[in-house]
Amino acid sequence: MKTLPLTTIPLLAILAATGASAQTVDVAKLTCKQYLVGDIIRRDYLALWLSGYYNGTHNDTIVATDTVQKIADKVSTYCEANLDATLMDAIRSELGVNK
Repeated sequence: MKTLPLTTIPLLAILAATGASAQTVDVAKLTCKQYLVGDIIRRDYLALWLSGYYNGTHNDTIVATDTVQKIADKVSTYCEANLDATLMDAIRSELGVNK
C-alpha cells in the first residue's frame, strides 16, 4: 500500500471541497473588494494561496496555521481601507513582496 506525504492530505481536502466545477482565477486582476466579498473565490482558499505565494518568495516551505491567518489578516486590513486596490497591491504593501 502506498502512502501519501502528509502535505498532500490538505491539498486533497481542498480539491475535494471544490467539487467538479473547477475555475481559474487570475489573482493579479482581483480587487480588494472582490477579495473581501468572496464572490469570485472563497477567502479561505485565497488565504492559503497568499501564504503559499508569500512563503514561496522567501523560499520557506513551512506552513503554520497561525502564519496563514496573520497574512490573511494583514491583507484584509489593507483591503478594507483600499477597496479599489488590487489584491497584489495589498500583498506588496503589507507583506513586502515585490514580485
